[in-house]
Amino acid sequence: MKNLNFETILKDAEEFVLAKNDSYIQTYPEFLRYFENIDKIEKHHLVIASHFAYGWMPTIIQLDLSQQDKVLDLLNAVKKGYILNSEELGLLKKSINNSLVGLSKLIHFINPKDYAIWDSRIFRYLTEKKSSYGIDNTELYIEYLKGLKNIAKNESYPKLHRLVVRNFDYEIYPNRVIEITMFQADRNKQRRNM
Repeated sequence: MKNLNFETILKDAEEFVLAKNDSYIQTYPEFLRYFENIDKIEKHHLVIASHFAYGWMPTIIQLDLSQQDKVLDLLNAVKKGYILNSEELGLLKKSINNSLVGLSKLIHFINPKDYAIWDSRIFRYLTEKKSSYGIDNTELYIEYLKGLKNIAKNESYPKLHRLVVRNFDYEIYPNRVIEITMFQADRNKQRRNM
C-alpha cells in the first residue's frame, strides 16, 4: 500500500474540501450515536445496523445469522476495544454479506477509535489498482489499520488533524480523519478524470 504514508496523506489533507450537503457526512454522527447508546449489541441491533451501514453501499445485504452467538460476542468485544484477528474478521465478514467493505463500516460505527472504513475508494487510493481484486483480504485490512495508527503517531499528525476536522461540526478520531482524507482525495481524482 504505497500511499499509506504520512506525507501523501498530509498533502491530500491540505487540499481537503467537502461537498455541500454530503449525505455521508451528515449521517455519519447519527450512526455513531446509535452504538454509543447501546450497552450490549443484540441480534436486533446487528440487523438494523448492518442495514444502515449498507445504506452507504450500492449492494443489498444478505445476513448469515447461522453463527449469531459468536458474531454478537465478537461485535460486543469490538465495542469494548478488542482488536479482531484475521480469522475473526473472516467469520464476521462471512456473516455480513461476505464483504469486508460492509463489515468495516459496521465495526467502525461500533468502535470508530480502533476501526476504520475500508472501501473501493480507499483501496484504489492506497494501491493505485484499477480493480478491487484483493479488497476482501482480511490481512490487508489489518495492515491498513496498523498503517493508520502509524500515521496518527507521526509528530506532525496534529497539523493533518486540524486541516481535516475544521470541515466538520463534530469530533472525529484519527482513523476517520485519515480515511476520509483518502476517500475525498480519490473522489476528487475520479471527478477530474471524468
